[in-house]
Amino acid sequence: MSKLSDHAEVVELSGPDAENFAQSQFSSDVSTLAVGSWQWSAWLDAQGRVRFLFALLHPQTGQLVAWLPRGSATDMARELSRFLLRSRLAIQSLPDACLVETPATEKAVQTVLSDDNGWSIDLPGAHTRQITIRRQQADASTDEARRIDWELADIAAGLPWVPTELSGEFTAAALGLERLGAVSLKKGCYPGQEIVARLHFRGGNKRQCVRLYIEGGELPASGEPIYKDLSEAPTGRILYAARPSPAGSRALAIVPLDLADGTGLHLATGGRITHIEAA
Repeated sequence: MSKLSDHAEVVELSGPDAENFAQSQFSSDVSTLAVGSWQWSAWLDAQGRVRFLFALLHPQTGQLVAWLPRGSATDMARELSRFLLRSRLAIQSLPDACLVETPATEKAVQTVLSDDNGWSIDLPGAHTRQITIRRQQADASTDEARRIDWELADIAAGLPWVPTELSGEFTAAALGLERLGAVSLKKGCYPGQEIVARLHFRGGNKRQCVRLYIEGGELPASGEPIYKDLSEAPTGRILYAARPSPAGSRALAIVPLDLADGTGLHLATGGRITHIEAA
């Protein structure tokens, strides 16, 4: 067991109206989420931009758990609570939660394993990876080497985590949330649904999520702008990055659709982008 983070960003929705409330607010079809399973989901603003991206777990009836790999659980819980009205529902962040890597077990895809300590799910990648969201702090210290390995695996899998710095910046289409099954085109209204449908059926999306290979420079920060040649205006933004060696970094970023390769692309911190590929 390796501890990956001292603090997991987790929001719990509990009460008789948890599922109905989530169905009305989140972009995935929560009505299809069986007890004991999970799905990718998001909470969008009215313009269809992604405020929070998360794995939505359904451990038991009347309980949903949203794990935000890069977002703020405190912010999400506070903002969601504004829409409770008369819903029989409690929304809270779990301040003592942490993330632990646990040995993968044989189970159906997108199944939640629950016990008194928390919840375990498998994440996509070249190899099966099981992460456990513990309700309380684990005794072990954070394993920095494994944490970086997980970040690199997330980048390789093209998981477009939305950091707090970029909340509300990008549409679901730009992040590729259809690829993850995190948006529904069939269920009823939810915030941003009209924009999601319009970009899907009529087109108009001009940006995409890509993997970047960066040579030199410092580890790019989330939100760091990407420049082309001598242009003063940024052409893209870093979502998040990891550094496998001092020679360079790998990252996920949002760039224009017509940006074919890394020629002339660089970061203000000195890194030079050598290769781009679709996430």
